[in-house]
Amino acid sequence: MGMKEKVTNKLLQATSDKTELNKKMLTWNKSFVEVNKTLGGNVKKSTNNK
Repeated sequence: MGMKEKVTNKLLQATSDKTELNKKMLTWNKSFVEVNKTLGGNVKKSTNNK
């Protein structure tokens, strides 16, 4: 399991019952996706959603 998956899993565990934090994490996720697009060019979106 890569670092990204570990961080994602820990954040999901930490924020599962806190709706405000869930919204904040979704906002951060959008930001990270935009940064990845800018830095990485054509990065395929993962279809492995849990």
